[in-house]
Amino acid sequence: MGLLRNTADRALGLTATALAVVGVAGTAAPAITLDQGLVQGFVQNDTNVFLGVPFAETTAGENRWKAPQALSAFPGGTVNATAYGASCAQAMSGTAITAQSEDCLSLNIWTPLNGTDLPVFVYVYGGAMVTGGSSNAQWQGYNFARKDVIYVNFNYRESIYASPNAPELQGQSQNFGILDVELAVQWVYDNIEAFGGNQSRIVLGGHSSGGVHVDDYLWNHPETFLAGAIEMSANAKSGPAYAPAGVALTQVVEDMEAANVTLGCTSDNYTLDCLRQLDTYAFQTTYFNSTSNTWFGPAIDNLTRFSNYTDRFAQGDYPKSLPLIVGNSDQEGRLFAYAYASENTNFSSWIHTYDADLAWVPTDELLDAYNRSDYSSVAFMSGASYGDARFLCATDYLLDVRADEQPTWIYRWFGNYSNVLGVADIGPSHGSEVPFFHGGNECFSKLSDVTGAEQDLADYMNDWFVAWIKDPEAGPGWSQAKPVDGPLARLGVPGNEEAIEISTTGAYNGRCQAVYAPHYPQYPVVQNPVLLSEEEDA
Repeated sequence: MGLLRNTADRALGLTATALAVVGVAGTAAPAITLDQGLVQGFVQNDTNVFLGVPFAETTAGENRWKAPQALSAFPGGTVNATAYGASCAQAMSGTAITAQSEDCLSLNIWTPLNGTDLPVFVYVYGGAMVTGGSSNAQWQGYNFARKDVIYVNFNYRESIYASPNAPELQGQSQNFGILDVELAVQWVYDNIEAFGGNQSRIVLGGHSSGGVHVDDYLWNHPETFLAGAIEMSANAKSGPAYAPAGVALTQVVEDMEAANVTLGCTSDNYTLDCLRQLDTYAFQTTYFNSTSNTWFGPAIDNLTRFSNYTDRFAQGDYPKSLPLIVGNSDQEGRLFAYAYASENTNFSSWIHTYDADLAWVPTDELLDAYNRSDYSSVAFMSGASYGDARFLCATDYLLDVRADEQPTWIYRWFGNYSNVLGVADIGPSHGSEVPFFHGGNECFSKLSDVTGAEQDLADYMNDWFVAWIKDPEAGPGWSQAKPVDGPLARLGVPGNEEAIEISTTGAYNGRCQAVYAPHYPQYPVVQNPVLLSEEEDA
């Protein structure tokens, strides 16, 4: 789920300033009264918009590496919700999202100009749990609100700020990004009626690591109030990888020492209380920004991230009756041929790297599974392995676990528009479907050379998707999935874009079934990236 930043800036797309201007001539700005205070929004493009609404206290200073604290009252009693809040602290550059801060836990809400008892779609963005933000142009809610669906997205903590995996916190959950998502969804449930929504009609969705967060939420809420969910590209078996307890944090402290950051402790005796005294940016050394930021993923604690999903499903620790859509882009891994270009040109070496995260699959099986003659370069073959392990086969594996008992539908995305990811001939790769599900228009605002056909496809996609959000139990328009080999919808197929073509999962999942499925129960194998790097250098 990691992305090169120069690619991600195109894929993520929004400048640091909100697109909004307050109000429209002759239209009163909307104001919503909540228990926490007054939320003052604005009207734009035939929708009511509320940006940067805080749902928790700051996570800086003494609140760093602690569970999010619900906000009991807005500072001053009023939120001027006319600009996006800060993005959560992360290794970042460019202008795809707003500037970073640890005071970042806020939501954005788009509603119709009027209405009550409305369905609600809550979207969780992706970015490997190390980067991203809710201010991205490609996931805004205008198209949903114009079709009488309330749309909400929000920020959550990333990387070291979200998942320190600190030795002194072992035995309790320190997957704070997961807890941020929990609190945000609960805030929506508690407050959405004031915006015209129905709390029994909330659908939760996300892409990539956002899809992982959605799945994490489901596994943590077997009795959920949700009406439906969609996991785009990824689920709880997708990762991300994480380093052993203390390894990543110690590396960051050593790097701060080398950068002459003033510390009240050393890499030999640091405590979290000591590190809480540091500025947000102190952790962002050169090595952190380039490499070690990806070592901080949610750890398996069997409190918020689990090791035994098949057992939990069998035991009923999962909402089996919840309508669920899952799916992938056809060429998930192609983007990652570029993202990991510095380490993926030797396949035998690549599969043993921390970033490949393939230690749970036997080497001989991986070498036999991929044929160099099938790819234009070794890098694209390596990218395919990443796309399989993280996305395509993870989807296939949990589909087999759930589809016999849960109403589930699966799609595969074929829309071929390289301007979405900004890489020539990238094809239908990871993330290219997101602005189409969101309906284009404003969500295409940062793309170049958008065609009429592109917008027509976005209209088509968003229309059926909105119809499903309004009635998840009715299904999205094709038959329910089955384990191993069942109905699959092909979406955005060139030459037949505004149609749903029916195929089967069996037409695509041969390698998933043969190579990956038998070993997913062993995922993850936690690797030490420091030792792996030393072995590579030896």
